[in-house]
Amino acid sequence: MNSNILEKKAIRLDIYLYYIRIFKSRSLATKFVSSNRLRISGQVTQKSHKLICIGDVLTITINDNIKILKVMDIPRRRGPYSESLNFYEDITPIENSQKTKENKPNINFVERVGRPTKRERRQIDRLMGRE
Repeated sequence: MNSNILEKKAIRLDIYLYYIRIFKSRSLATKFVSSNRLRISGQVTQKSHKLICIGDVLTITINDNIKILKVMDIPRRRGPYSESLNFYEDITPIENSQKTKENKPNINFVERVGRPTKRERRQIDRLMGRE
């Protein structure tokens, strides 16, 4: 038997996303695919059982961030993160990732945390009518 025949040439979409560590579990990957936020080579899919091959381009929208991944190889198992980087190529444009960093709101919280000072306690007492 030829070893090329035994090798997998395609894999289910939800399993692939789980194996390359985009999602923690296969069920989360399945729910994400069914939510219409994933494209395979430009076409929206809702079916987690769709087979993907080497060369397909996945466009994923997570929290208003767009990731574009190209399938480089088919994994056989869910290995460590460093190993999973060999199975896809991130082809997301750099300008797209910079825009998401710039769009984050600049929220300043209270500068000082902890117990109120004596002056602040007096102001609170006056406000609450406890003089």
